[in-house]
Amino acid sequence: MSVTSMTGYGKTESIFNGKTIVIELRSVNNRFLDISTKMPKNLSHFETNLRQKIKNKVSRGSIFLSINMGSTESESIPTSYNEAAVEAVLKIADDIKNKYKVEGNLRLEHLLSLPDIIQYNDSSYDEEALESHLFESLDKALDQLIEMRQREGTNLSVDLEKRISSIESLLNEIERLEPTRICDWKEKFQERLKPLMHNLELDPIRLIQEASVVADRLDITEELIRFRSHNQLFINGLRASGSQGKKLGFILQEMSREANTLGTKCQCAEITTLAIQLKDEVETIREQVMNIE
Repeated sequence: MSVTSMTGYGKTESIFNGKTIVIELRSVNNRFLDISTKMPKNLSHFETNLRQKIKNKVSRGSIFLSINMGSTESESIPTSYNEAAVEAVLKIADDIKNKYKVEGNLRLEHLLSLPDIIQYNDSSYDEEALESHLFESLDKALDQLIEMRQREGTNLSVDLEKRISSIESLLNEIERLEPTRICDWKEKFQERLKPLMHNLELDPIRLIQEASVVADRLDITEELIRFRSHNQLFINGLRASGSQGKKLGFILQEMSREANTLGTKCQCAEITTLAIQLKDEVETIREQVMNIE
């Protein structure tokens, strides 16, 4: 099983009581799970349960849920007005006039232009049946979303494994150059000392001792071993189930640290070039991992 991407899309269209209901789900990457919604007011009391259903199936990503509920022709004809709202508006207008000594009159056209004053015919429907219908439609949209996220995750995994293989090749090349790097450094070290000693004979044993101390500081064997260990942990994470994005991001931080150390310690132009390539590859992987759940 491979990792799951945070990019996905799902959509369902259905009919309920003669109305067309369209549910759309979109998701992009996010460090956490963030759900935003857009739906008609008459469905807002279902929002909490709809959010929970998404949370039960998705652990990370920025999710946008959109629900459109079409209306029938009869619902475009006004049938009554909101009496309580009219009384409240009139009372507020009187209070403002009396308290702040504001002149002016509230006219009928003002009332009619206010939202929610005029009411339209709303076909009666069974709340439980509507809720069940919404949940069933949302499940189908979620299945589409998750399927797309899994497909994207599989494609990401294939590419990332190739990049890890490329990193392994770079490490092999660094390891091949490592013995000659130490020998070259030792010769350069001895040549640099000669002018400072003013033709005094160098003690070869002391020279070896000093060179060994410095060479030990420059040794990159430990970094190579740790880098390969991180590579294997990364591959294991790609092939594991569940949410792996944060874990993979942490492993990449360690890989980046090892690449920086290699570049600093090597003091060899060829290995420095390879270390830069390592850092570039790790950065490319990091950008892709940001989209993994």
